[in-house]
Amino acid sequence: MSERFNAERINRILPYAALTLAAVLVVVLGQDKRELIGKVEDLQVKYREAVTQPRPGMFMPAFQTTTLDGRPATVGQLPAEGKQVLFVYTTTCRYCKSTLPTWKRLAALLDTMRTPRVQVFGVSLDSLEATRKYSAENRLPYPTVSFPEDKLVQMYRAGTVPLTLVLDQEGRTVYSRVGEITQQAAFDSIVAAVKLKPQPRPQPGQAPAAQAPAAERVATSSR
Repeated sequence: MSERFNAERINRILPYAALTLAAVLVVVLGQDKRELIGKVEDLQVKYREAVTQPRPGMFMPAFQTTTLDGRPATVGQLPAEGKQVLFVYTTTCRYCKSTLPTWKRLAALLDTMRTPRVQVFGVSLDSLEATRKYSAENRLPYPTVSFPEDKLVQMYRAGTVPLTLVLDQEGRTVYSRVGEITQQAAFDSIVAAVKLKPQPRPQPGQAPAAQAPAAERVATSSR
């Protein structure tokens, strides 16, 4: 009698137990799916950054241009050991505007450095007229140039701004940061990148050593 009673009790409980187990499995699988989706999305972001943002070790092509006041300038190459620091922006980017105080501080500090030799350029992605107005209104203390060809915007991976680049005398990217700069730590990392000793050009097939990590892509505007 007791065995029959236990069997009936088990039979009554089994459907509820099965439903509970199924519910638990749905929750677990749902969490696993969300985690998987999150990992895939993270990988997609990292891939986009890898193919659209400058990376330490990349060589940028040198080009000739002129500053707003008509002086000749060479970007991506120096005749002697030194560094170039580029501030790439658009005149309508609010994150570029909020980064201007930091760029101005950097330019003032770098102007006092004698070793290594440092050149600072603002690089506008907008028209000459808009750039002249912007430069005057914001009293930019550094010379401003533009890319003479649209393909250079892609070659420098400058489609997202603000972009801060540090190049060595051969045009190799020593440091790159896409995004707003308002923190002292970011300021210090750029100065440290400028002070890095020059590295030999890698041999064919040898991967370039990253000297400074590319910063997170935060607070940006697409061109």
